[in-house]
Amino acid sequence: MEQQKIKELLNKFYEGSTSEEEEAQMREYLSDPSVSSLFPEAEYFLKCRCAVPEPSWGFMDKLEAVTHTERKMSPRGKALRYSMTIAAGAALLLGSYFLLDYLRPQQMKDTFSDPAIAMAEVRNILTVVSNNMNTGTEALGSIRAMSIAPDAIGEFGRINKKVENNLGRLRYLNGLKAPVNATENN
Repeated sequence: MEQQKIKELLNKFYEGSTSEEEEAQMREYLSDPSVSSLFPEAEYFLKCRCAVPEPSWGFMDKLEAVTHTERKMSPRGKALRYSMTIAAGAALLLGSYFLLDYLRPQQMKDTFSDPAIAMAEVRNILTVVSNNMNTGTEALGSIRAMSIAPDAIGEFGRINKKVENNLGRLRYLNGLKAPVNATENN
């Protein structure tokens, strides 16, 4: 049982989670020669009996004096720092422009070296497009025959105005109430 307790205390010691009382208890267990022979680290642990010293008076002030020094930048240093910042920004912008320009797809190049061949190819393509557009308009011939002349549409407009004027005269009838029929009430 004592060996198990010592193993637990040693594990806690190696993890750095032992208290001073647990370390004193472990020293007491390991001071027994029969137990210390079972643990190879017992000799080291028994020799190391030094207590951790507390920091001396003014330690934090001395540490801060060594680690924190104020830097004062001269006007020349400020100008140099400012110009270096601008140069770095310009370099970053130029680099990103060249990178994006490199990654962009290249512009199209001419595939024909002879202008006569190119013109013949353009005519061929335009002829195919024209034929394709004309094939769909053949069914529209009967609709063209049915088209109404603009004068006839104007006549319909005049007829519509006459009917509107005549119906406008009868609009007063909308305001009248229908007579109540005595047979309907019963």
